[in-house]
Amino acid sequence: MNKSNKISIIIIFLCTIFVQIAAGKLQSSEDREKALKALEGIEIPRPANLDAFGVGEYLDFGVYVALPGIGKIPLKGGHGILSVPTIVERDGHLCYWIRSLAFSTGIVGQVYPVSDTIESFMDVDSLFPWYFRKRVREGNFRDRYEIKFDQTHHRAIRNDVFDVETFPRVQDILSAFYYVRTLNLEPGDTIPLPYHEHGGNYPINVIVHSRERIKVPAGKFDCLKIEPIIATDGLFKKEGTMYLWITDDKCKMPVKMVSKIPVGSMQAILLEYIPGDTDWR
Repeated sequence: MNKSNKISIIIIFLCTIFVQIAAGKLQSSEDREKALKALEGIEIPRPANLDAFGVGEYLDFGVYVALPGIGKIPLKGGHGILSVPTIVERDGHLCYWIRSLAFSTGIVGQVYPVSDTIESFMDVDSLFPWYFRKRVREGNFRDRYEIKFDQTHHRAIRNDVFDVETFPRVQDILSAFYYVRTLNLEPGDTIPLPYHEHGGNYPINVIVHSRERIKVPAGKFDCLKIEPIIATDGLFKKEGTMYLWITDDKCKMPVKMVSKIPVGSMQAILLEYIPGDTDWR
């Protein structure tokens, strides 16, 4: 395979990695209803450890891709940064401001520049989100949208686009991860998770597989290996698998993520981190 063909494949793969929601169709009302019913009567666990993360936490991940035909060593495609910059007030609610940054680097950044920002404003006590914001810059594509979560009436609202019923104590793509960090987890556990993405309701199960020792550039960590999956077979299309390794302690800090799809795999590994301050309360 020549160099230009390799680069083309890499670009296509990175589009798959970085583009989560573009201009796709909204979930049908029938599928939204099916999703809501899938979690009816199922108890969603309450946060067990409110000090799992704190203000100022900063996690820097290297993003690497592995594809057939480009060699055995994964190619570094960019960075992913998770942080909790501060606490803010949103619509009268005290919230963690949680932010995710994703950007391409090196040759990938030259041929396909990516700069995405995802933000969630998560209630400091209940640990569900009140507000979600996403800004996307990927190649020539641009998108920006905001979603308000009415947790009292169980609605997800994007002005002039949708106002739909959703799960009680619903989570967005970013807050969901921080919520899971607050739970007590043991191998063999399956945690139900109510999740909303851009007008669609998705019942998720977080499966805790095993304990493993993981080495990454940031250090060696005793970890729990977990896997998020769609809770109901046949309800939604699933492509690929994803595994995450989080520290086996009260912080449950992510140190590694592996995503496998039909055309290859992607890894995000922790390069460095700054712990957050949990004494602000």
